[in-house]
Amino acid sequence: MRTFPAALSATVLLIAPSLAIAETTVDYMAGYGHSTNIFEDPQALSGPFWEGKLGLRGSIPLGDGKLTYGARHLERRIIDYRFGDMHFSGGNLGYSIEVDKGILIEMETAAVRNSSGDLFLKLPNDIIGYRTTDYSTQTAGKVTVDLLGGKTAFSARYDTERPGTARFTTDLLGQSKLDPDVSLATFGASHFRAAGGGELCFCLEYSRSIIPSRDQSAFTRFPAETLRGSLAYARQFEEGFTLVGEAGMITLLSDDLGSVDHKSEPYLHAEARWEPAGGFEFASGFNQTIVIDDIDDAVGELTQTVTASISQRFHPWVKAGLTFETSRATYYYYLYERKTQALTASLLLGPEKKPQLTIEYTHSLKRETDPEQDYRADVVVARIGGSF
Repeated sequence: MRTFPAALSATVLLIAPSLAIAETTVDYMAGYGHSTNIFEDPQALSGPFWEGKLGLRGSIPLGDGKLTYGARHLERRIIDYRFGDMHFSGGNLGYSIEVDKGILIEMETAAVRNSSGDLFLKLPNDIIGYRTTDYSTQTAGKVTVDLLGGKTAFSARYDTERPGTARFTTDLLGQSKLDPDVSLATFGASHFRAAGGGELCFCLEYSRSIIPSRDQSAFTRFPAETLRGSLAYARQFEEGFTLVGEAGMITLLSDDLGSVDHKSEPYLHAEARWEPAGGFEFASGFNQTIVIDDIDDAVGELTQTVTASISQRFHPWVKAGLTFETSRATYYYYLYERKTQALTASLLLGPEKKPQLTIEYTHSLKRETDPEQDYRADVVVARIGGSF
């Protein structure tokens, strides 16, 4: 598992000679905050933390196409509970080329290494935590062609998640793996065309989660498939109003759904954004789908998410915002539900394209079928960051 730093270094060396002609942006951030529940756990622990991020992204002309690249590193230090520190490194590399008139090919690969920790058990006289080093990769490709009076796109993506072995802060517990390896293969086909002053899309997507047989019984996690067909429409109106809507059906297929082998649900996605003159912005959204990769259930979850946000720029360097999000996950294998809510207020100080100070407060709640898993958290953080 030590090939990740070497591969990332090799990528940097390959593109380094071309950086002089690249369109490159450097992103940076440093922040300090305090949380009343720093691990977002029913066993609440409060304390301060600091974080910092440095990233590089850009593009380089390469032959008849364009090479895109990015690298980022995030550090998060939990001052009172050092087992919870995070060291996150990631990189991506992509290439796009128009091989013929009306035929565009896009490819991208990405990798992430995340060394982080979490709370395991809070005792009256001791706190037991653990650390893991997790790896994830993504490879994707897409072909877009002018076809049937519009544009038709065919896409494929393969994601992998490889959780590491947990190393506990006490010698009484040996090293142990807490989560299964999960891969997700996704294939899609979409046809876009102009309609009614906007754009219409006929969308089809198939996904399959892949769980190694050794992990299925050990973690009670089983493979599943989803098949989605939907119709989407997007249009930008006058007065800065944008509307996106998508509706269809999504079906979950698995041999581990009990007395049935599939479940079908409406697939819904909606977004509305209003940006009139005067620095005011309003956005809202709703999404309902079936998720089979990043889940707590053994097979899949029906997720419903509602978001709403407003912001106002009072001055070229003063902007305030308020965001609310609520989500619900209904499990298919277990008779269980999870609900979360978060309210975030933010104040941004500083002109655009210059270092900016952001002060943010977030209040979050989680409610589950088992009330012993409920928790709440209040976080205040100040960050300064920008790009050049």
